[in-house]
Amino acid sequence: MATNYFDTTHIDGKKLTPEEIGDAIRHKKFGVDVREAMAQGLEYCMQQAQKVDTLETVVKNLDERVTKLEVLPSEVTKIEQDIVDINRDITKLKTAVFGDGATEISIDSQSDIETNRKAKEISIDYGNDRY
Repeated sequence: MATNYFDTTHIDGKKLTPEEIGDAIRHKKFGVDVREAMAQGLEYCMQQAQKVDTLETVVKNLDERVTKLEVLPSEVTKIEQDIVDINRDITKLKTAVFGDGATEISIDSQSDIETNRKAKEISIDYGNDRY
């Protein structure tokens, strides 16, 4: 295969594109220009390799974040159940304090106020459990 080595133009510090680098290596007549094209080609490859390394790190971090997010639905379900339980307890407490479970306290004197200031016991029905 005959190759044309008659490109006598010099690179003179010009930044070559990847396509121009290949052409320069194949067709430049002077070794100084071929070496410059080879050096720029190697620099270009190193820049691309660094971009790949950066992308690899970003993808790894993204994968870790997605894995953490996949755990969330079960945690949300537990939180939702906790909210249901808390609301049930609040309803029972309201009933015990303000509803059918409330007991009227008669206060006739200052002594009665001091005696009845503190609750003696609050009972919330959890079946057989008592708190």
